Amino acid sequence: MSRPTRLTDEIVRDYLIRGVWQPFTLSHYWERNAARNPEGTAVTDGQRRLSWAEARLWTDRVALGLIHLGIGRDELLVVQLPNRVALPLIRLACEKAGIICLPVPRTLRQTEMGYCLRHTEATAVVIPWIYRDFDYFGMIVELKKELPRLHRILVAGENVPEGALSLDELAATPWEERVSPATLRQRFFQADEVSLINSTTGSTGRPKFSEYTAAARLLYGRSYIDILNLSEKDVIAAFSPAAGGPNIPVYFAAPQIGAKTVFMNHFEAEAALDLVQREKVTVACVVPAQLALMAHCPRTDRYDLSSVRFWLSVGAPLPAPLAREAEQKLGGIVLNTYGAVDWGGVVFTAPDDPKEKRYRTVGKPRVGTEVRVVDETTKEVAPGEIGELQGRGPTCSSGFYKDREGTDRSWTGDGWLPLGDLARLDESGYLVIVGRKSELIIRGGQNIQPGEIEEHLLACPKVRQAAVIGMPDPILGERVCAYVVPRGSERPALEEIVVFLQAKQIAPYKLPERLEVVESLPMISDTKVDKRLLSEDIAAKLLSKS
Repeated sequence: MSRPTRLTDEIVRDYLIRGVWQPFTLSHYWERNAARNPEGTAVTDGQRRLSWAEARLWTDRVALGLIHLGIGRDELLVVQLPNRVALPLIRLACEKAGIICLPVPRTLRQTEMGYCLRHTEATAVVIPWIYRDFDYFGMIVELKKELPRLHRILVAGENVPEGALSLDELAATPWEERVSPATLRQRFFQADEVSLINSTTGSTGRPKFSEYTAAARLLYGRSYIDILNLSEKDVIAAFSPAAGGPNIPVYFAAPQIGAKTVFMNHFEAEAALDLVQREKVTVACVVPAQLALMAHCPRTDRYDLSSVRFWLSVGAPLPAPLAREAEQKLGGIVLNTYGAVDWGGVVFTAPDDPKEKRYRTVGKPRVGTEVRVVDETTKEVAPGEIGELQGRGPTCSSGFYKDREGTDRSWTGDGWLPLGDLARLDESGYLVIVGRKSELIIRGGQNIQPGEIEEHLLACPKVRQAAVIGMPDPILGERVCAYVVPRGSERPALEEIVVFLQAKQIAPYKLPERLEVVESLPMISDTKVDKRLLSEDIAAKLLSKS
């Protein structure tokens, strides 16, 4: 059985006995909805639409097909898909088949995907063949040469290259005629078993793999149902890439109430507004960058957005002026949230919170989540004082997959996880995020560790020294800026640096978007660059051009 790494049997039993965790999985709710409302729409991506009954057949057949392919219980399957109908359904099929599912962002490339597949010892992967001019199949084929445990490559879509298996064919094959459906009853995950892994870049540059039980994730979803008063009449949409945290209500709230979910394949502001109008979206899960692009769209008045009850902003800091502007131009209520993939606690603002609380705080902890703000000695600070944020609770991750040492190093003995953010609690108990404790860059909700890029830059023949920082950006929050000292008299250009880094096969969102060539870097010591001065320098340069 796939037991939670850091939760003892006693803790799990206590959660279940007290009713903190319910003994249900995602499959339970999807099955219930298929029985109650078989013809109702379960999920759509704007091109394909499946009813609850059709979704049940799809997931049953894919689950049986994966078993037929020889993927064992508790083995791991990696999913790298854009927002489409298959993305939530493959998770469900894995749960039914007792296969651990690891969804990863579609932006990962050779370096990151290779590490994911090696560390998790994945036996199968689901990908598109080619998406937005990138050959995912070619990438996996190249990586597979050094991954002896990776046996199956499944490709989603009509066209499937030689050497891959078709996910669509797997879903269309009547496996129930060859494999007993009773097999699923023997294999499916229980609510307290680890069935889902989420990846995060964390603070090391390399992905970390946070494990979750169905009970923990469904409790997370329940918090949104209760606070937002969600029902089967709601339509919950994923506009941000759906692999990670921003779309918790889509995956874990909607099935519990039988609500339709909508996935946007690739985000463009006007296309998103059109999708809201066509599908009558009531809850839109977005990152702040997407909210800004929609609010700044000059033709918002062409679209009927009256269905929207909430814009749920997740994944990056939400500037108060943007929240106010979005409500004025788009209608609905903007709700700010706070979370971390490797944590899993629930903190968000509520519809009846005063506007200034919704705009300038990230809200209060929900459904048993606890937060505290501590000083360097881990002593809690007084309300209003700034310190490091820590959190714990029954919705949280149960540890890092296949990393007991990292789990023990990260969590305290009584379950607190330091979150790497500086924060304060105001007099009313609302949480205010002040800034990052580390130097992590957050570009549109995606984490970028400067040290990883700096290491690559130092291998460039034209670069002697390098320092990477985040520069302020009104849309994405931050973009990547690189300061370099040239190795010789020839000054490198941004285009050269980008081409050099692309050859290292790192994810595109990590590439520098501004280059500053300097004679020397400001130093705190012989080995440490004063990045605070660099941040002040780039902020001043951006301000002078505004």
